[in-house]
Amino acid sequence: MPWFEAAGFIVFGFFVGTYGSMVGVGGGFLIVPLLLFLGAPARVAAGTSLAVVLANSTSSTLSYLRQKRVDVKSGLIFSAAGVPGALLGAYADQHVPHRVFTLLFGLLLVAVAVRAFLARDPPPPMQSQSETAPAEGQLSRDFVDAQGVRHSYRFNVWGAIGVSAATGFLASMFGIGGGVVQVPAMVYLFGFPTHIAVATSQLVIAITSAVGTASHAYYGDIMLAPAVFLAIGAIAGAQVGAHLASRLQPGPLMRWFSLAVAAAALYLIYSSAFKH
Repeated sequence: MPWFEAAGFIVFGFFVGTYGSMVGVGGGFLIVPLLLFLGAPARVAAGTSLAVVLANSTSSTLSYLRQKRVDVKSGLIFSAAGVPGALLGAYADQHVPHRVFTLLFGLLLVAVAVRAFLARDPPPPMQSQSETAPAEGQLSRDFVDAQGVRHSYRFNVWGAIGVSAATGFLASMFGIGGGVVQVPAMVYLFGFPTHIAVATSQLVIAITSAVGTASHAYYGDIMLAPAVFLAIGAIAGAQVGAHLASRLQPGPLMRWFSLAVAAAALYLIYSSAFKH
């Protein structure tokens, strides 16, 4: 690989790692379109992207653990639910035609763009939660992060497990990590504080993408050189993004970025429908 291509992958990986870490996603929804544009087969684009997502999310998780913003117990529950889907997603990639994959991924990006554009600040947590016993099927969390901020909330564990199982499949099949689904579900459906959802999502992505990457590697779906250079940039960017996340709200960032995601979606849909 020429040096300028390697440098380009590193710079792109740094951008993906920084942005993905700030908003709690793996960054695959940016990497996969790039690899498809460069001519990679769909399953290889997904597998290579997922390997980079693994590096990015692992780096982010370590930083968020130092900030004590990761809900480790909940993250492990969500990860366990997502692992079977991660295995099935890699298997499904072996049987989905390239054009069908491209079309489906384009449609997924449309949904991501709409969700990002409509992102809003979550409602404040109800103060009365800590004063009442959790209902059946609910888990309570109450802890203080490294900055001395207390986080108290509860969520329906069975609903969260269902979302995580579906997310694991989509993440592995499309090579996206799953944060674009996991984070809004945690915030808007289950009442997680935004910064805790972002940090915990990175732990979930790290675990499920490790399983998905191993599965894709078994099928020979990973391009080693692009994965390594993208990962170098992503690991560094993830540290920067995790540092910035405590000072920024994900909502405005996602709205600004929705236009780029929409453009990538339209390109993929066009190429799947009209290119041969």
